[in-house]
Amino acid sequence: MFDAQAAVGPAHILKPPFGSDLLRELEAFVRVKGINLAWISGVGAVSRATICYYDQEKKDWIDLDLDQHLEVAGLWGNVSLLNGAPIVHIHIVLADEQGHCYGGHLGNNTLVFNLEILMTTLSGPTVVRKMDEQTGLTIWH
Repeated sequence: MFDAQAAVGPAHILKPPFGSDLLRELEAFVRVKGINLAWISGVGAVSRATICYYDQEKKDWIDLDLDQHLEVAGLWGNVSLLNGAPIVHIHIVLADEQGHCYGGHLGNNTLVFNLEILMTTLSGPTVVRKMDEQTGLTIWH
């Protein structure tokens, strides 16, 4: 089991701009602030979304485009390093007007309607993602 001890650092209370691409906003924020390790959570709504599902058998990503207004029932993720640069890794659960939920990995072109995000930075050893041959994913090593 991978284990790295980290201390909780400053927390950022974030509200991405209306209409912005959520993943790109978060990626730009961590680059500008020099954040290499963090935990992210949030709630709110998006005007459209792209979520990604990882097919474990094929070791390939499947994109699901949701061209509808959706509530963000939950958003969780982290920041770590991949190839020396920070990477934002987010999973999201979205609900439609009938309460049907969609979940997966946050993809580009997910547009903010309103979001309230808490990004808690962490300090400690460098946490790096590397390709894992068994899963085909870049995971913590």
